[in-house]
Amino acid sequence: MMSTKSGADMGAFNRPAMSDAEREVMKLLWDHGPLAVRDVLLRLTEQGQEWTRSTVVTLLQRLEKKGYVASDRSGFAFVFRPLVSREEEMHARMASLAGELCDGEALPLVLAFAERHQFSAAELAKFRQMIDQLEATPAKRGKK
Repeated sequence: MMSTKSGADMGAFNRPAMSDAEREVMKLLWDHGPLAVRDVLLRLTEQGQEWTRSTVVTLLQRLEKKGYVASDRSGFAFVFRPLVSREEEMHARMASLAGELCDGEALPLVLAFAERHQFSAAELAKFRQMIDQLEATPAKRGKK
């Protein structure tokens, strides 16, 4: 069983996983902020998706039920906004993967990814900066 570092993380691990279609809708909300159903449908159509309005409504309702989005019914149209950030979802998925494959340890995942990915000089510089910041602020890191 995987342990979590904080109670805040616990909700992310208890939330049901998103389907691929739900993830496409979440990406729109993450990229564009709160959107009405018609705006989600328009943007999906612009991306080449051939979904109906009822499909989009169903996906948004499922995301709401799972705790990923909230809807505002106060105006003329339902407006949906993300409750979970892209970063929170990435962290939850990586922590889950670490639990499944690496006994909860993140380092093997990071190393496996780094060994196979071709980072640009700018990305490497950003990564070095992040490591420097982590070393400078040990109180912010989870301790084992």
